[in-house]
Amino acid sequence: MTDLRLDHVLIAVRDLTAAHDTFQRLGFKATPEGRHPGRGTSNRLVVFPREYIELITVHDAEGDLFRPNLPSFLSEREGLFIFAIGTDDVRGRAEEARRKGVRVADPVRGSRQAADGSTAYSWTQAEFGPDEMPGSQTFLIQHDHTIEERYTEPKDPTNHPNGARGIASLALVVEDASAAMRWQEVFGLERVPDALDAHGCRVDVRLAFENCWLDFIEPHGRNDAAQFLEDWGEGPYAITFECADVDTAETSMRMSGVLGLERRRDTLTAPAQSTHGARMIFTASGERYLR
Repeated sequence: MTDLRLDHVLIAVRDLTAAHDTFQRLGFKATPEGRHPGRGTSNRLVVFPREYIELITVHDAEGDLFRPNLPSFLSEREGLFIFAIGTDDVRGRAEEARRKGVRVADPVRGSRQAADGSTAYSWTQAEFGPDEMPGSQTFLIQHDHTIEERYTEPKDPTNHPNGARGIASLALVVEDASAAMRWQEVFGLERVPDALDAHGCRVDVRLAFENCWLDFIEPHGRNDAAQFLEDWGEGPYAITFECADVDTAETSMRMSGVLGLERRRDTLTAPAQSTHGARMIFTASGERYLR
């Protein structure tokens, strides 16, 4: 089993205030806005005990952006952007990837600035080349503080009204599901046997992080995943949350006016048009996902 984990998933949004309101209607708590000094971006976070969602936007398009492809992404759409892989040895993991022929930038320091301008917390990250890994850009990250130390607002930040307890899986749409072999080779992720239906379509390959699954979907026939691939190319397609009770999540969202919800037995899907472009699925069958 790998010691790597899905650390966080970035959702690109055009307006952090509007995104905060949307995620509140979805039943999530979000942290106050923070800024990345010298990087031109700001964010709000939806925090779980082991991982988190980052709502990220550009606040200084004229500056030296750390993620130069973010403005072009946002000019086309909002939604799932990229994701980060957590490690306790970012330098060692980066060097190991280089030995396998992968282009990885030297690790750099980063920090999040609080509203008063002070440094809230810091980390070290190593960026993979944008096209090195099929299905999604990614990077390694090693935090200097625990989740409990990093996130203290709002009160009890990991306890969400919709009952979401963590990320169960992240799905990538790819041209060819054999792309998963690259992730196995570079990161040593184990394959979970047997394809299954999830995210509203068939998962061709499922790999295991320490805390959740990484799914690869090769569209078969005409479905939403095929349309996504046609419109946007390969990329993060859907995120599944494990929650305490799907009924509670559904009731909470419908009362808040979330549109387009689709219930299928033990799963609830919130479509991209109701979530700033990020297809979201909620499931109570946590034992199939979180280990």
